[in-house]
Amino acid sequence: MTAQTYTGAVNGGTQLTPVNGETAHDIWLIITPLSGGQYAVTLTAQGLQHNGEYLIEGVTKTTPTAIVPIAVTSADSQFAADSNGSGVYWHVLTSDPQATYGQVMLIYMPNMQMQGSQLVANAALG
Repeated sequence: MTAQTYTGAVNGGTQLTPVNGETAHDIWLIITPLSGGQYAVTLTAQGLQHNGEYLIEGVTKTTPTAIVPIAVTSADSQFAADSNGSGVYWHVLTSDPQATYGQVMLIYMPNMQMQGSQLVANAALG
């Protein structure tokens, strides 16, 4: 892994709002600019399904809008909660997600499948 150099101000974090009926809480997305035009994206959450699989997606700002994984692939946009229901996701993106996405969503994927998936929380970006 190559070391990345921090180059700017952290955005202070964006808190995602859980949808009705979800036990998830304290869900924060932090975007940090790095050198070379890259951005570190970190999401932390509590109250998730124990050992559950999650996907982070973005709603593009382009017209027509599209819902896509926040990283290049779905596999790079997934993470698993631990046995206590805590989860941490991080990835380095090649562009600013605040410029690309108008909204970010946290999706629960039972059995690592999109079939039966459900929105856990979301927030506006940018």
